Amino acid sequence: MKNYFIILLFAFAFTNNQYPTQEQIDQMLHKALTQVWKEAMKAKETINNPVLKNRSDDLLSNLCSSSPGTSFVTHADLSPELIAAENTSASVFVSMDNQASWSENDYVVPLDSPGYENTWGATTVTSGGDNVDWYLSGSVDSGSLGLSFGQITVSQSPYNSSNQWPPSSSLYANLAIDETGDAGSNQDINNLRGTYSDNRLYASLDLQSSCCDEGGFFGPWYLYVIAIVNPDAVSNVAYALGYGDGGFGQLYPALYKIDGDLTTGEVNGFEAITEDFSYSTSGSSFQSSVLIDYLINDSDWGAWPNSFNGVVLLGTTVEAGLDGLDVAIELLDSTNPGVLVMSTQTQYGNSAPVLSDAIYDNGELSVVYTDTDNNLATNHDVFVDDVAWEMIPDSHTYAEGVTFRASGVSGASIATLMFSDGESDVVLDVEIGSSCPLLGDTNNDNIINVLDIVSLVNVVLSSDYNECIDMNSDGVVNVLDIVSLVNLVLGDN
Repeated sequence: MKNYFIILLFAFAFTNNQYPTQEQIDQMLHKALTQVWKEAMKAKETINNPVLKNRSDDLLSNLCSSSPGTSFVTHADLSPELIAAENTSASVFVSMDNQASWSENDYVVPLDSPGYENTWGATTVTSGGDNVDWYLSGSVDSGSLGLSFGQITVSQSPYNSSNQWPPSSSLYANLAIDETGDAGSNQDINNLRGTYSDNRLYASLDLQSSCCDEGGFFGPWYLYVIAIVNPDAVSNVAYALGYGDGGFGQLYPALYKIDGDLTTGEVNGFEAITEDFSYSTSGSSFQSSVLIDYLINDSDWGAWPNSFNGVVLLGTTVEAGLDGLDVAIELLDSTNPGVLVMSTQTQYGNSAPVLSDAIYDNGELSVVYTDTDNNLATNHDVFVDDVAWEMIPDSHTYAEGVTFRASGVSGASIATLMFSDGESDVVLDVEIGSSCPLLGDTNNDNIINVLDIVSLVNVVLSSDYNECIDMNSDGVVNVLDIVSLVNLVLGDN
């Protein structure tokens, strides 16, 4: 009798609920992945905005630092368009313990000085040491680009050299922080993170509560996806690291390829590229990892390396169920897009910089500063007696050699160049002397007379500088030089 009652209850449940047919499951998968694809294409459009796309090489260009030390200086050049965008900010992350922990410095500001007009810099106080790892993360308000995707993050990340799985928190970079309370706690995304190794891509979708809700027997059912896009791809294709169960029972964890039509906004189809895919749903995170070759070897992936040297990642959660005989799909939560730039700066030990090719010509002194570690020059000055001039760089590729210059250098016959990479100081003495055949010969006729006085007056009025008429070698041509020249012509000197 008891067993019979249970059978009746079970039958009653099926008369009031319905498990989807295979056709309905296929429809749910198709419509759910359509939502994912649409979000991924919006993300691609955002990243391909002209301000970002046309200047992608400048987003995180010329990254360089001082040598490892307690006062660790970092520089990066940004495009003028990106600097002008609203709410542009940056943070530098520095590790002195082989990436076990990171110090975040969000005081990264424009230097706005000669030679560094588009350079942002930061000085991070560390515990010191001979080894350093560091990376830069930047953020811009998409509203200033005419878009509505909130803050867009472009970030390097730690380097998971040993393919640690799952990666520790210290090996991830934040790519998108999402507001909470806009979905049920098990589908409410808090954060999207990413990292990389030589051959693998790693991503983590972090939820407000535990991961991951599979749904009830009769629904609704839930899908957790980290979409991947190559912004340089010609095809309208998105890739997805997906996890689902229940009604999504056939969507086994894998790397999926979703192909759609931007004209109709519909997905043409999807397929699992590979099941060689690592994932974890422990705690509150859906973590996933896949070999990069599966992406870049796909015919629709596009050029690689691309202009960003990275990928666009986007996190989504989707709910699916049945509304009578119809399939019901709802996008529960979606993050802003984040660009994971697959690079990290690392330096072990330090090599001293080298000064070479010093040239002095008519008051201008130049020298080439080369640092094989690509360390910037924390000090770059020239001294003549007690007078100092700061030398200005013409570029920021220090490993290739950068020319520093100072104008108006004059005085004694020896100029002392003093440079440092933060640890190693280098000094170079340069003979400057006088390059003038006849001091005071303003009109270059090899005779000192009244005509030179007239010419010198004209030079003073025009504010031009010429070492050969700087009679007192004070770096300025003014009335004092006229007095000196008059005395010379009159024979009073």
